[in-house]
Amino acid sequence: MTRLRHGGALVAIGEGLGELSLGAPGETSATLGAGGDAGNIGVMAARLGATVRLCGRVGDDGLGRWLLASWSADGVDVGGVRFDAAAATGLYVNEPAQDGHRFTYWRAGSAGSRLEPGDLVPGLLDGLGMLVVTGVTLAVSRSSARAAAHAVAAARAAGGRVACVLNHRPALGAEVAELAALARAGDVLIGSREDAHAVFGTGEPAALRELLAGGPDELVVTDGADAAVAFDGDRAWRQAVPAVEVRNAGGAGDALAGAYLAARLRGEPVARSLAWGVAAASSSVQREGCASAYPTADETAAMLGELPPVAPLVGSEHP
Repeated sequence: MTRLRHGGALVAIGEGLGELSLGAPGETSATLGAGGDAGNIGVMAARLGATVRLCGRVGDDGLGRWLLASWSADGVDVGGVRFDAAAATGLYVNEPAQDGHRFTYWRAGSAGSRLEPGDLVPGLLDGLGMLVVTGVTLAVSRSSARAAAHAVAAARAAGGRVACVLNHRPALGAEVAELAALARAGDVLIGSREDAHAVFGTGEPAALRELLAGGPDELVVTDGADAAVAFDGDRAWRQAVPAVEVRNAGGAGDALAGAYLAARLRGEPVARSLAWGVAAASSSVQREGCASAYPTADETAAMLGELPPVAPLVGSEHP
């Protein structure tokens, strides 16, 4: 696998969407935010100081321009985001629910779903440290899946590493075999137990690590409010999740992925990067919204200080 280029840029490719975040039942508040998993990961990484570039499409409309302004305000380079005059910017509603959140989408035929290989602009991968591709980017359309494959090949040619964030979405008609192939071929794999079980037939971290032997160097498995686990080769760590009041869990997995990758790109070891990821996700669930709920660097560091120490996983090899 390719060596990690510390300080390199994080490039996320995928669908951009507007997010209308609702308050608790009975409340009349609503907040407009920037959504889409690639953008969410990029925002969290940028808030922690990473150099981030986003590749995608938005409609040539007011919402699309608002999204670019929002991402830019968070420090994300949007030079790789194209305006599509033939399609509108997609939108989803994020509302609280007993299981954490509920999403309702208006995305069929949206600008974000029309991403294609030609949308990778010159210079997008200059100084690349990590390319992030998600299961949504593969599933939202065939042209988007081709764009993702083109980006992976270009990233390899540029000497960068590839991270796959599973984000398996059966409702989009996701091709499990295609996502599994991307995950196996990447350097870093991040996903929930639920998604891993759907894609690989197991979400148990040790079994998954054994199944993916010879695949990604790094594996991060999350489990909601239960501990997250990270593998670096034969070494493994467990990070307990603090007890917090959950207002909306939407986008928490993307927050963890963005924070973990930002930490890795600045040279943090896997165990410490896992702690940064759990801290970011634990902060984000305490507010409504996805990226709009993501913590600042100072807020994430404060939550980091409240976490139980990361612990070696029993049975793994440690120096």
